[in-house]
Amino acid sequence: MSFFKQFPKVEYDFNRTGIKQNMVDLFRSIRPLPTFLDNYSSYKFYEIKNGERPDIVSQRLYGTSMYYWTFFVVNDHLHDGYRAWPLSQEDLQAYMAKEYNGYVIETNPKVTNNFEDSLAGRFTLGETLTGSVSGATGKLTRKITDLSQLVIQDVTGTYIGSATGAKELITGATSEDSVSTYNVYKYLDAPYYYYETSDANKKPVTNADHITGGKDAYTLSYVTNRAHLEEENDKYSRIRVVAPNSMNDFVRKFKELITLWVI
Repeated sequence: MSFFKQFPKVEYDFNRTGIKQNMVDLFRSIRPLPTFLDNYSSYKFYEIKNGERPDIVSQRLYGTSMYYWTFFVVNDHLHDGYRAWPLSQEDLQAYMAKEYNGYVIETNPKVTNNFEDSLAGRFTLGETLTGSVSGATGKLTRKITDLSQLVIQDVTGTYIGSATGAKELITGATSEDSVSTYNVYKYLDAPYYYYETSDANKKPVTNADHITGGKDAYTLSYVTNRAHLEEENDKYSRIRVVAPNSMNDFVRKFKELITLWVI
């Protein structure tokens, strides 16, 4: 495969251990070839097993690790390179624990007629939010206004908020803005999107509690951040691969075309 020495290399941490290895950077060069990739007929599908790396899948399918790069060529969702490769269950759990620590405070703009609990134009990212009753504190890292959500991380204490129970006022240390809680969720278990409970396909819809003209809240269910991340990771585990008996032909044709784009 000396042909691919013409391409630049990038570093990837295949084992996610902090030890990086050089990998040929084909991704910038494959985008001009959609017709060839879409029309090539000798594909099949493969379900990536938990923890399988690209080189391991290549070894399993072709008896050699050298064809790992083809997975990134023939799958649109892998064009961003190894970082788009599905995580193992262990790595996914570690990612969620790190990136989705903390809580989501959901407010309800319909609590009052003057919409005083709307998040539009309020609060400053990075400021500390404090609960008036609980004394809980945390850093505001994100606002999701169409879901009336404040994402708060590095939390000390426990914020109070339940649609059918106790609530408290949340105040920003910098902006001095404040809102009343309506629901408090762990970040992972907060709504990612709503859908009509009767819809088996779970098509996303807007919630009238948060956006005027949306669907009535009592008709809705929701998909959590956790479920969304797991579903996306599972979806990307099904990849298109070149059939083993067609690999030599694929590589030959790909080389012929890619040389037109290598500088």
